[in-house]
Amino acid sequence: MSLILQSAAFNKMLEANPYYEYVVRGWDFAIKYNSAFVDASSKAFETFLSTRKGTAQNIEKTIRSSFDKTLRDDLNDDVLASSMMDYIDSWAKLCNLFGYGQFTANFYDLFSYANRILEPLRDNVNRTPSDVIHCSRTLCDTTSLSDNINRAPSDIMDVKGRFDLLHYKSDIPPEHKTPILVVYSLINRHYILDLLPNVSVIKNLQRQGFDIYATDWGTPKSFDKDLTLETYAEEYVGNAVEKIKEITGSDKVSLFGYCWGGLFALIYTSTHQENVKNLILHATPVDINKEKTVIENWTAHLNADDLTDVFGNIPGWLLNLAFLIRNPVEAMLKYPRYFGEPRSLDEITQFFAIETWLYDSRPIIGEVYREIVDQVYRKNLLIKNKMKVGSDIINLKNITIPLLDIVGTKDDLVPPSSSISVIDAIGSTDKKLIEFPTGHVGLCISNMAHEKLWPEIGRWIAQRS
Repeated sequence: MSLILQSAAFNKMLEANPYYEYVVRGWDFAIKYNSAFVDASSKAFETFLSTRKGTAQNIEKTIRSSFDKTLRDDLNDDVLASSMMDYIDSWAKLCNLFGYGQFTANFYDLFSYANRILEPLRDNVNRTPSDVIHCSRTLCDTTSLSDNINRAPSDIMDVKGRFDLLHYKSDIPPEHKTPILVVYSLINRHYILDLLPNVSVIKNLQRQGFDIYATDWGTPKSFDKDLTLETYAEEYVGNAVEKIKEITGSDKVSLFGYCWGGLFALIYTSTHQENVKNLILHATPVDINKEKTVIENWTAHLNADDLTDVFGNIPGWLLNLAFLIRNPVEAMLKYPRYFGEPRSLDEITQFFAIETWLYDSRPIIGEVYREIVDQVYRKNLLIKNKMKVGSDIINLKNITIPLLDIVGTKDDLVPPSSSISVIDAIGSTDKKLIEFPTGHVGLCISNMAHEKLWPEIGRWIAQRS
């Protein structure tokens, strides 16, 4: 089948018939995907036969580890990744024929307006109280977050590219002069660093005497699809920085970039370093060629042009599906494994809070997604100092302010090597790498991280504020 699919004549025939192409591409991907599970199951069975010693629990752990590693390696294979992306391209063509892209855009537009009512309710429960500054390129309007519950959607500023700047309230006056702006990713919602009171990074930093602000990018609408990386990384972050300087009287702001938000923070700092006191990066993908996780490799093979041309903004459920199919066995067994032993109410609450955040995905601005996939994941231009944002070429050597790079050594979304490269790439002499033995989300919510990691981060920032 693979040899046939590589035939130029056969590919030409498929392109002439999108229905047939969708079936053939889907069949080819299904064979390769299922083969990965067969191979992983076979290796796990071999491990079972060869394991003679140890407790039942250790034997199960060894077998599971064998299965997971083999499956991860097989799913990370370039041939399978190419097959998956061919399948997605054929699916996108059908969606275009049936007008599904426009249907999706209309649905998310409706959801965006409904979300104006849901967001204040969601963001008040178990969250640190905050004031909201509704921002665009030209206007900022400060209100209390709780006030929005009684506001009609039409009363809230509805302009292209609207975003919110949150200012977290604290009973403790700020001890440190320089405020912190948390710049979030465009993929999941902003509240991962303020998930629950007992595992809130925001509260942790507030207790250490910091004045905290954060971006909330909200739910984009279809007409936001053309907003660019320059819009977010330079204009919007810049708008937020200037507003914080106006409110606090500080001449500089410390930038804290979470995941893709770290890309925004790097870009802004490279071009507007005069406004930035310290730069903190949290699990930020910088050097994709060092090592690719399954998700990163699939993204690197993705034809982002086709998806954005059809859908405009990338549907959140498509990203959720990718996360699920990278290891569906783990996803299916997660619940029975977790609830297979007694859990406290706090543990159950935290488990479902994390699950809610994981699948509370917003659409991703199409043009921003296209630029990041093309320049970071496919061509790896950021680490080469060749990434273009607007009229600027981003040169990491221009960054000479203090840098703190936070990496989870067990991160299976952004591999440590992808983040660590920034240490050697920037021009600063004051730079520190913190490697912590947990995963992508564990950096935010694990008890160990709150006991050891975040106090260390706070001390580093305090010494430079």
